Amino acid sequence: MEFACLLLFFSLLFFFRPGKWASIALFVFLFFNPLLFYISNFIMADALFTTLSLLWLVQLIWIVGRPKSYMIIVHALILVLAFTIRYNALYYPIAATFVLLLSRLRPLLKVAGIALQFTLVGLFIFYTSLQMEQLTGVRQFSPFGGWKMANNALYMYEHVSVKRNDPIPARFSRLDEMVRRNFHGWHVTDDLLDYFSRPTGSLYMVDYQSSPLIRYMDQKYGSDTVFLNFKKWGPMGAYCGEYGSYLVCKYPLQYVRYFVWPNLIRYFAPPTEIFWYPSPYYLRDDAIGQIASQWFRLHTLSVDQSYIDFRNSVLSPYPIIIAIVHVIFIASVVGFFLFRGHKKVMKPVFNIVLAVACVWICDLLFSVSAAAVVLRYQIFVMILEFAFAVQFIDYICRNDEGPVKQ
Repeated sequence: MEFACLLLFFSLLFFFRPGKWASIALFVFLFFNPLLFYISNFIMADALFTTLSLLWLVQLIWIVGRPKSYMIIVHALILVLAFTIRYNALYYPIAATFVLLLSRLRPLLKVAGIALQFTLVGLFIFYTSLQMEQLTGVRQFSPFGGWKMANNALYMYEHVSVKRNDPIPARFSRLDEMVRRNFHGWHVTDDLLDYFSRPTGSLYMVDYQSSPLIRYMDQKYGSDTVFLNFKKWGPMGAYCGEYGSYLVCKYPLQYVRYFVWPNLIRYFAPPTEIFWYPSPYYLRDDAIGQIASQWFRLHTLSVDQSYIDFRNSVLSPYPIIIAIVHVIFIASVVGFFLFRGHKKVMKPVFNIVLAVACVWICDLLFSVSAAAVVLRYQIFVMILEFAFAVQFIDYICRNDEGPVKQ
């Protein structure tokens, strides 16, 4: 990750020529940020995905600022690698298409770059779908996506189902009856704005005790003691995706009110989630802990409570820090245009600004409408916002000195 940050740092210095204070501020943020140290030490995909995302962003910057034909190949390879790691990369090809069209590449190379990225992603989706069909009997790209769609919809449906009396398609009737029965009686709830909630926006896909989706899966396929039995969880994911899509399409305004709006608030001040959980520092006795014990050949794991408390004290301010970074970034973008930056900077630099704005907008729309918004998923956009906010503020401070030269 530090290597990716280093490439971003020098790329911004090359194109924007920031002043001394801006360079120092960016350097400190990228290389002395405790959040990046902690996330790099977790045995999770977050650090790898953030690294690939930063490399992807750097490649977009160079494609716009100093395009070379080989860059479309490097870009496509980085993009598809990120796509294989995390579902959040779904919007990357869309943002990259806009950036490629914006670049000074020859028209044929633009078309080739756009086609190459979609071809590689399409081949990966096709291959994954075939493998899923062999494992689950249902051709689908991601069972997780289906579960997530239904999970998001149920956060809305909890407020709608009590008043609903219109018919529902027969293929969803049994599941819908179980869901409505669950919501009509006493049930476990999860407020999306409760930052200390354990499900953190994923109650209906992870809570084996209270989720009607999981109870329906056990009723349909039979219950067992296997953790995340893929032969059940996989085909149920496809069904959940259809059910969730139906509910969202049927109640779009309610979905915006009860899921998108709270998720937007979480986007601007994300929950710390695993950064306050004690679970990374002890060996769990559930199925996940057994897998970890076998994988790493661990029998005991203990960390002094003082280290956990120190971690909590260091990382607990980050929701507020990210909220401040969001505000500064948006204000700096507005200031950049108010001070006529779009007319004073060199065209390649302004095109980089447009490319970054496109990436940011795509990330915002995808995150609030479909994703689970937590701190570790926001690291990439946090770095993007801070890095470019510094450039915009530096430009505003030097506005009277004339155009920023490349």
